[in-house]
Amino acid sequence: MGRAVMQDGGVLRWMRVVIALSLTLVLGVSTVAGEYLLKPSMAFAPGALLVMLVFAYGWPRLTDSPQPRATSIMLALLGMAGVGATMLAEATPFLEWLPTLVGVGLLWAFVQNLTRGVGASHATVNVSAQVAGLAITLSAATWVAAFRLTTDHTTILVGLVAVVLALAATALPWPARYTSPIAVVAGAVGGLITVLVVGGTSPVFILSGALGAIMGVLAAAVDRLLGLIAQSKYQAAALSDARRRDKARLFAVHASLGAAPIALGGVIVYVLTRVVAM
Repeated sequence: MGRAVMQDGGVLRWMRVVIALSLTLVLGVSTVAGEYLLKPSMAFAPGALLVMLVFAYGWPRLTDSPQPRATSIMLALLGMAGVGATMLAEATPFLEWLPTLVGVGLLWAFVQNLTRGVGASHATVNVSAQVAGLAITLSAATWVAAFRLTTDHTTILVGLVAVVLALAATALPWPARYTSPIAVVAGAVGGLITVLVVGGTSPVFILSGALGAIMGVLAAAVDRLLGLIAQSKYQAAALSDARRRDKARLFAVHASLGAAPIALGGVIVYVLTRVVAM
């Protein structure tokens, strides 16, 4: 039984990699398609929306929210508002509406938990989880902002390739003290290979390696932090009895684990793209 559980756990870890790969392919295709449209951000926005929606669906299941549907709706609505506002913004930094949406989300989280009753259990934990989920959800909008900053989208492609390779490294069946350094190296190598394929100057080559390494650190950190939540005894991913497993929830848990580093990676790509564009 123990060996079967370990093998099943390995399959589940690779599930998040497959989900992340699917999301990055959508973003990658959107990046290329945007080059040929009059409104490039219109082509890229659906990819960012997909990342956001996948995470919004999985996050309340990962954190054992007592109101998973309401939380998913909140994250999805505010996430769509964030992507839409970023796409329609007329001037840099394109992210001026995100702080307002964070404030709205915080108020929503408090009101939503008040509906459970004053004496509801774990209210502070639930509000904290919702706010953290909102921050990650709105991070998906930074991909659109990064796309709009410049016509050279090399950093976006580098970030996407690096984060997927880093996530694949974290899914290896070894302890985190081994997979985390491998993830950093895999991200750096992925960034360098990507810039070689798409072409670039020496400064861009060095920057791509650094971006890839940072993406590797991000993937490893998310795997360590959120992975601990997924493996807790309260999570569907940790249940050893197959009869108790809710397959939909299992998918949701690993969907959020696959989408989270991609959404957060947009912040890193945005910052580096803006530094380069200045």
